[in-house]
Amino acid sequence: MTIALVVAGAALVLLFERQVVRRIGIELDTYIRQLAANVSVNPDGSLQLNRPLADPRFDQPLSGLYWQIVDDTTRVKLRSRSLWDHVIDLADHPLEPGVVHHHDVTGPSGETLFTSERRIIYTVGDGTRRLRITAGLDRKEIVEARSEFAGDVALSLAILAVALLFASWGQIAIGLRPLEGLRRSVNAVRAGEQKTVAVDEPEEIMPLVAEVNSLLDAKAKAIESAKARAANLAHGLKTPLTVLATDAERLRQKGETEIADELQDLAFGMRRLINHELSKARLQSAPRITTEGIVIRDVIEGLIRTLSRSPKGSRVSWRNEVSTETIANISSEDATELFGVLLENAIKWAETEVRIAAQGETGLRIVIEDDGPGVSADKIAKLGQRGVRLDETTEGSGLGLSIAADIVEAYGGRMSFGTRAPHGFQVTVTLSGNTGESRNAPKH
Repeated sequence: MTIALVVAGAALVLLFERQVVRRIGIELDTYIRQLAANVSVNPDGSLQLNRPLADPRFDQPLSGLYWQIVDDTTRVKLRSRSLWDHVIDLADHPLEPGVVHHHDVTGPSGETLFTSERRIIYTVGDGTRRLRITAGLDRKEIVEARSEFAGDVALSLAILAVALLFASWGQIAIGLRPLEGLRRSVNAVRAGEQKTVAVDEPEEIMPLVAEVNSLLDAKAKAIESAKARAANLAHGLKTPLTVLATDAERLRQKGETEIADELQDLAFGMRRLINHELSKARLQSAPRITTEGIVIRDVIEGLIRTLSRSPKGSRVSWRNEVSTETIANISSEDATELFGVLLENAIKWAETEVRIAAQGETGLRIVIEDDGPGVSADKIAKLGQRGVRLDETTEGSGLGLSIAADIVEAYGGRMSFGTRAPHGFQVTVTLSGNTGESRNAPKH
């Protein structure tokens, strides 16, 4: 738009200048006709203007408007008073009688004159005289007129540019407003609030909406199919792995401990890898954004009741300090798996106590502590890495904390490890949510 207005402005100024030059040329031609009608040749060969031109600038010295008559034969000159004692230096080029020529010459003060020139043949007695009549105007007046016009045009085009910019902004804002509804609907799909894009206008984007919904439907079917195949695979491998573990135990009873250990490790490794991949597939396919949130205390109390029935869980004291007002933006299923892994890890190492607490004002931090031996500072960095076990003498797969880390990362949170004073291990899970009473959580 700016380029178009600049080009339009330059074109208007150029057209204006051409029109001014054409108009001045017509005016100078009129002066030449008046001079031709009023000049006469005296018997002594001198030139005489019988009637002066009406424009007073011809009588004002160096006014910028001049006329001059030259006899080609005698070189006698007659000129306007505005030339004072100067003479217009005309180029020596042939002029057809009666034909008007326009060209630029140097004026009396060194300025550039736009001149109109004509050669006329007069009959004097028995002979003829060829007179060269010239009228000229300082080009400064043309330049000033062009500059003034350019200023007016620039101001007008600037106002027009502002008006067009506002009009374009309004057109774009109104025209693209329906796309805001499309954006909100896509956000809702991403958040898991709806399964398809639900917009009805404008008609121009409906083919796109149909294609997106078709893609979402195909993706959902592919995910469900993949989950079903994975579940079938896990179920199909469960029995062979159980048989493999049973065979390993029978070999151990027969004294083949080395082979039995290898088979048992193989079966156990396959089982943990299958469980981990199933959990990872579920995390990647499920929507990560929740809008309602869940009460964390309810999830943890349910896990404590379950773990308390196990041999390890029954020998420790549980301190659940999480408030009933603590809300976390995470699905109930993922929260159960996340804190189940962390609590199982805690009772594995705890001596007498496991403590769960909630902290944070703008966010939510769940802290799980045990009073076990803890982890040295140089080994804490390795925690959470897939398959890493700091103590090979205890049973486990080394995938528990890795699974927990995957769940936390899927919800945009983070998980950190530390040492509980005076001894013990501490896990801190940071999620979006709150610990206060800013939300109407159900009371328990």
